[in-house]
Amino acid sequence: MLTTQSYLVGMLVYWSAAVLGLLLLRRLWFGASLTRASGALLGVLAGLLLMPAFPGPEVATMAPALVVVIFNSLFGDGLEAAMMPGVMLLAGMLTGGLLGGWRFGKRATSPDE
Repeated sequence: MLTTQSYLVGMLVYWSAAVLGLLLLRRLWFGASLTRASGALLGVLAGLLLMPAFPGPEVATMAPALVVVIFNSLFGDGLEAAMMPGVMLLAGMLTGGLLGGWRFGKRATSPDE
């Protein structure tokens, strides 16, 4: 059984690895400047990796929605158990894509560069 401290350490390690992975993807895939489309793709990937699942008010978890969807689908009660975290995952991906496209599209069209 996990203790609260080991759970928090595990989530910190996961989120640190996800952020490091996003930074590496940004550097290796997109080079020096990002376009609106590449910023949107990076935002979608950030939403996929970092969106937390909110399974219910009685469950206190910070687990990423991607992990919850996979484990509920494969080892839980099937697709019904994975539906709500899946909706949260899609919302995170959509929000990340919109924010990434807006942020880097705005930067690419600014007159300062």
